[in-house]
Amino acid sequence: MKDIVEIIYHPTPSIERLYLELTNRCNLSCEMCYRRNWKETLGDMSTEILNTIAAEAEVFPDLKEVILGGIGEPTIADNFKHAVELFSSHYEVTVTTNGTTLDDPMINFLLSRGVARIALSVDSTDVQTFAAIRHQNVQGILESTRRLAENRDKGKPEIIWEFLAMKSTLPYLVQTVRQAAQLGVNRIFVSHILPMREESIAEILYHPMLSETERIFKEALFVGLSKGVEVILPKSELKTERPCKFIETQSAVVRWDGQLSPCYRFLHSYPEYVFGRHKQIDAYSFGSLREQSLFEIWTTPEYMSYRYNVLHGEYASCPDCKWVDGCDIVLRTDMDCLGHAPSCGDCLWGRGITVCP
Repeated sequence: MKDIVEIIYHPTPSIERLYLELTNRCNLSCEMCYRRNWKETLGDMSTEILNTIAAEAEVFPDLKEVILGGIGEPTIADNFKHAVELFSSHYEVTVTTNGTTLDDPMINFLLSRGVARIALSVDSTDVQTFAAIRHQNVQGILESTRRLAENRDKGKPEIIWEFLAMKSTLPYLVQTVRQAAQLGVNRIFVSHILPMREESIAEILYHPMLSETERIFKEALFVGLSKGVEVILPKSELKTERPCKFIETQSAVVRWDGQLSPCYRFLHSYPEYVFGRHKQIDAYSFGSLREQSLFEIWTTPEYMSYRYNVLHGEYASCPDCKWVDGCDIVLRTDMDCLGHAPSCGDCLWGRGITVCP
């Protein structure tokens, strides 16, 4: 007779970080973004849903941080300022932005409300390279960074830059770290690109990691250390560990329409190219805030079981599976070969190859 193990879940209000997608609209059309071929409905989070979240957040005693981000540009959302005012007096508020809307009135607003950190997308400080990727002039974002740093009070907000490492941007990484130090940036998150368009496959720098990539990464790290900028580098090879930042920090992600997703990856439906292999990502929700409370959704057996499995690595490991080249299950995310849904087996965030704050 074999042993029988029964797992019993004890529902608790354990959310520590709350990600809010205020909108899935964006004022840019960046080259590597899947929104360029997107067909989903566009919209902003309603005042009703936002106020409901703010009221229900009080149920979670360990909630420390509210991140205003998602796939869209949060600062153009109808309720952006309302969201900042709702949460900034009770929690650390992080704003992730492409930086193009940070004019003086917006900067003054964010400073006056005491937001904890602002993360800006700066893939290169080279004017031509940045313009080719984001179709914007990087000088305006550099100036906004400078104004933020010069006017912050007691080191607040922390300023973060997000750098997407690609063949076209890698030559400018060290230069970007030096520029960040001059402007008062605290941290730089370097992430490998996860292609969402077939044209971007040629840009990847990982698996295998090239010697030139390793050299530039190390130089960027050492320059950051010498200049007082923390440079957080991604992994470039498959490792045994599969830490999920969203699960390990007890994070919940609310889509603009009130759907509760486990992470950014499952907010929307779109294609990925994992090591060149096409994969269809299907949006996944554990419930809607229009029908249930945040606590009710967070403590459903399905959601608790999902978090347990991811936390303990109890799910398929697709990239290093010997059957991956002949597997149809790996082409989608609705379920893995062990019966777990949604499937995290091919997630490069869990491998540390792609990184976000």
